Amino acid sequence: MNTYKFPVHHVKMPDDTYRVYDHKTDNSLMVAPSLGTTMAIGAANGATLGLADTMTPEKRLEAAAQQHLVNTGRGGCKITRGYLLQKPLFEFWFECPTA
Repeated sequence: MNTYKFPVHHVKMPDDTYRVYDHKTDNSLMVAPSLGTTMAIGAANGATLGLADTMTPEKRLEAAAQQHLVNTGRGGCKITRGYLLQKPLFEFWFECPTA
């Protein structure tokens, strides 16, 4: 997680404003829900001793990652895979067409 560039990019989607970080050298993005949503997820997990599934669905995080690519002039690039880094952070890898 320390290899992602700052500042954070905010991507407004219909359900939330996501935080997106570009990797310094790889074609990957780290995506998290807004701070408010992240705090709510943490509070709900604590209150239910981790039994409640309060995570933002991966598809919503992936959509925010794809929108970030569009917003940054990389609309031709496509997300190829993603996985949970640490609740609620996801990492998504993408490929871009070669010229």
